[in-house]
Amino acid sequence: MQILIRCVTEEDGDDVSSELFDWLVDDANARKHAAPQLLDVPPGTNKLGVVAIIQLVLSGAFSATSLGVVIAQWREQRRTSAAAKITVTVEKDGKQFAVTGSDAGEIQRKLDELDAT
Repeated sequence: MQILIRCVTEEDGDDVSSELFDWLVDDANARKHAAPQLLDVPPGTNKLGVVAIIQLVLSGAFSATSLGVVIAQWREQRRTSAAAKITVTVEKDGKQFAVTGSDAGEIQRKLDELDAT
């Protein structure tokens, strides 16, 4: 399964996808079984700069559950460091969802819903 992830701060829309990417690369399981890549994508109409998007190709060994846990851990670490709130948007096959909390169960359920469609 291939998915795309984008992370932005809720206050000002700053792109922090590279921070989650670094977290994924530091996680041996994610690095080995999800093959994270950071893509620079031109922004939409009337927007400046470049948008960073994480592309993951998940193998059977790195499930939606594993990804949900990694994202939740990253978000929790950011929260304890008094960082801005983050919205994580995940896309698969043109369908997407956004998560604003750090509940691994919620992330997993939404990833499972995408996988089932």
